[in-house]
Amino acid sequence: MRLLAVDKKRGWLRLAITNNIDLINLYRLVGKDDVVFQETTREVKKERATGAVDSERVSLKIGLSVEKKSADPLMKRVRFQGRIIFAEKDLDILKKYHTIQVGRGDVIEIESREKLPFFLKLVEDGGREIEQKIVAVSVDDEELAVALISGEGVRLLKSWRRSPASKRVGLRVEGEQEEVFDELVQLLKELAREERVKIALLGIDVHVDELGREIRRRDIGLHGLVKRRITTNIGGMDGLREALRRGALGEELKPLADAILVESALTAIVRSPEKVYMGLEEVAEACRKKRCQLVLAEEEFLWQNLENSTVNEVLSMAEKGLIDLRIILSSSEAADKLRSFGGIVCLSKRD
Repeated sequence: MRLLAVDKKRGWLRLAITNNIDLINLYRLVGKDDVVFQETTREVKKERATGAVDSERVSLKIGLSVEKKSADPLMKRVRFQGRIIFAEKDLDILKKYHTIQVGRGDVIEIESREKLPFFLKLVEDGGREIEQKIVAVSVDDEELAVALISGEGVRLLKSWRRSPASKRVGLRVEGEQEEVFDELVQLLKELAREERVKIALLGIDVHVDELGREIRRRDIGLHGLVKRRITTNIGGMDGLREALRRGALGEELKPLADAILVESALTAIVRSPEKVYMGLEEVAEACRKKRCQLVLAEEEFLWQNLENSTVNEVLSMAEKGLIDLRIILSSSEAADKLRSFGGIVCLSKRD
């Protein structure tokens, strides 16, 4: 969530929604009688002197007083419904009903003196995260994979399967391997031009060594972006998942920190199961009794339960700073593991 403008006296702010978790927070915080503004379109009908009716869709900025809200977990969108109280064009639409729909990448304005401090805290917390990305290149004798790790998750960009013939010659640059390395370096150069990235090489030692030499031979400047070299027991995407589980890539980006936190929770479940609460009811009860140090909730679990009163009770405690809540990004191994324990767990406070 990125703050574009704010008027504290009015209780107004303009926000750019940058990820799905922002949408969850937006849905939670915007309530009845708050005012939301957005550039939108509205169908306007005009009656001619002949009695014929024409209609056209007009672009304009409107503001509506929120009466209802809804969420679409499948499309990852939230909707606010209410009567229009502001329109920048005189189209005779005041007091008419309208729906504002918000998704990732959209800009929205909110007027709410009550919730302004909570929005500003979310923006402040998000601003502490370093806006950088890691390109992980993972290799062994069967697969070479390139993945982009950012605050939004882990995304596979490209992978190459090794043929039996190329496996016998290792990573010596012969024939098809020459083309693979050329394609890899070209992809990394494009990413370096478009993104603020660091490169991490990981996999089986001998293959990582060869990979580094081939990148350096083709582009010494690109090789300078290689900041980490990590040994794993396997390459490809499986090797990347291993590195995430071990915390070998660090934790300055959300997917990395998510993986470390979930692995810590799993360790606690094995070693001290009495100190871990699993499932919504157990977690909510621990939070009520102030036994909870950290709550881990899977993103998809929250999407599916935004209307659940118990979930809202836990999220309200997090808003007020009574508990520490971490939302784990969906479509990750960490999220899959958390889902197996009911989608939400709580680590109890230390004695």
